[in-house]
Amino acid sequence: MHDQIRTLLLHHKNKRIALHDMDILLKDAGIHLFTDTEQQKQFIRTVQNLIKAGVLVPLKSARPLIEYGGLPAKYTLRRDLLTEEEAPLSAEHRSELFSLPTPISIDYYAHHADDYRRDRDAILRIRDMIEDDDDEVLTVNERSYEIFGDEKAIDAPRHAAVDGEAVLRNLGLTLGDIRAKKVYEPFFYFEKDFGALEGTTERTVLIVENKDTFWTMQQAVTAGEVDGINLVIYGEGNAIQKKFEYIETVGGTLDDRYVYFGDIDREGIAIFNRLQARYPNYGIRPATSLYTAVLKKAGYRNARPLRNDQKRGQISLSPFIDAFDDESRAAIEWIITEERYLPQEVLTAVDLRRMKACGLSKTL
Repeated sequence: MHDQIRTLLLHHKNKRIALHDMDILLKDAGIHLFTDTEQQKQFIRTVQNLIKAGVLVPLKSARPLIEYGGLPAKYTLRRDLLTEEEAPLSAEHRSELFSLPTPISIDYYAHHADDYRRDRDAILRIRDMIEDDDDEVLTVNERSYEIFGDEKAIDAPRHAAVDGEAVLRNLGLTLGDIRAKKVYEPFFYFEKDFGALEGTTERTVLIVENKDTFWTMQQAVTAGEVDGINLVIYGEGNAIQKKFEYIETVGGTLDDRYVYFGDIDREGIAIFNRLQARYPNYGIRPATSLYTAVLKKAGYRNARPLRNDQKRGQISLSPFIDAFDDESRAAIEWIITEERYLPQEVLTAVDLRRMKACGLSKTL
């Protein structure tokens, strides 16, 4: 990606260039940034490096573009800095580069001398660590600080002084190669027989969007007022997108049954759709009986207008809405189209007890 962008900048005739211009030029070269997440990341990193090198100077009036990782939209192009040829590696640097141990790959740095000189200290620390007999595994942030002097360099390079993720990629290394492991931000949860039933039967995991409903559900499960739920997770709104990675730590498996319950509004539906798309192997589905209970109790036409701070705009209702019957689907579509909402707090402990009495709580 670096070489391709360098080439297009060298051939760009104007003194200014916009990210949109680069996107179009890359498309002409067969690179489609918005259909390939990895190429999009490489593009953002390359532009960031060119900004640091002074090749691209953001215009003061340039607005940040979210779709490009917050990069400024327009730049002054210092083409003269691109035409300077890299000095070759010294004999000493070539010798140490070509003597790096496996599994380190030298291909990238053998052709990017300036990058090697810039990253050399970290590369040598990685070399020493790999050659060391110590097999202790550290967390990603711990290893990142040890190698780069910045705990965010590997896992959050955009917020770090150095792009440790790029260095590892240039060396062809994985986290396993540097004896590092990712740790996940925990979610708050309550379990009932979840561990005891492991491997014996299908367990049900309920993810709840909001705090109050989580506590109501937790108390109902504890009191036996809801059947068949073995683990209740507090989704904490959109935070569950990242925190759900913690599910393996608490013993969750792909064989378990996962259902989600949130608000009936644009954001609640979007949270579910993003969660299902991010973790497709878990088969997460809406807790249809709980949503239907909210609709029946409140009446969908009594849904309140969205508050000023609630998100508007077009969203996709699928796959969320595909799980419902025709009546519920029509009600949900009306609520979203009319820019209204029903909070999950409509459902109380009293309602959960009634659902159990009717045998509905088993069909979440």
